[in-house]
Amino acid sequence: MKRALLFFLAGLVVGELDPIGWVAWQVLEPHLPRVKEQSLAAPSPFEQMPPSTWIAESEHAYVLEDLYAPSAPVHLLVVPKARYTSVLEPAPEVLGEMLDLARSAARQQGIAESGFRIVINTNPQGAQTVYHLHMHVKGGRQLREPLLPYLWGRLTHRR
Repeated sequence: MKRALLFFLAGLVVGELDPIGWVAWQVLEPHLPRVKEQSLAAPSPFEQMPPSTWIAESEHAYVLEDLYAPSAPVHLLVVPKARYTSVLEPAPEVLGEMLDLARSAARQQGIAESGFRIVINTNPQGAQTVYHLHMHVKGGRQLREPLLPYLWGRLTHRR
């Protein structure tokens, strides 16, 4: 028990553990298949976004700010105009266009040079909760990456 507590506290110190987030995902995980069913049965929230909220667009996609749950100072969503439920469905050309739009939006928002992250959640174990494909473009501050898995990977995969 003491060892577990020591590792937990060490994790908090180095920023590896998010106990509130961990508990939230433990509670949410069994419900994610039902979340998928409900999302697929409902209209996509992105289909109701008026073009006046878009900050950029291309032929098949658009960009808007994530005002619902931003997790970085700059948090954009790149959304295809047609509803694809995940990254597994659209043609490669649509995905390429979305990626180009993400890059140009990052430049437009001033985060291209300092750095940004593009995230696509796919299906329940990928933490997808909205089943209309979208890319998260996050930046504007140093984004944290779990340190211990990175270091462990470096130690165990030396060439």
